[in-house]
Amino acid sequence: MSKFTMPTHLQKEARDYMKDVIAMLTDNGVMEDVDVAALNMLAHNYNTFIVANKQLQKDGLTVTSDRGNISEHPLIKVAKDAQTQAMKVMVEFGLTAKSRAKLPQIDNVDDELSPLEQFVKGSKEIR
Repeated sequence: MSKFTMPTHLQKEARDYMKDVIAMLTDNGVMEDVDVAALNMLAHNYNTFIVANKQLQKDGLTVTSDRGNISEHPLIKVAKDAQTQAMKVMVEFGLTAKSRAKLPQIDNVDDELSPLEQFVKGSKEIR
């Protein structure tokens, strides 16, 4: 079991997502203590993405300067950077469909065949 502790400042959406991530990694037996820093980065970046997007929903995508010039809201870059960093960590942990497909599959096939498999795959007696 990892020593990961959930950061206290996370938005509910980020906290719920991180609980799912920890559960998945633990269930798959890939959770290690050395992953704590990367998981913290994922939690913080995903949370930053959520906070920035919530503020953008309130403020809109543009801002107007005191001179009347309209420009892109600065939080768009914050959200984009946080999303990029979160996605990089997600790929490392196999948390996207594409990255999961690239993970090596664990073969749970026993070397020994069951009696039924031996019969079916074995040589047939010719009468």
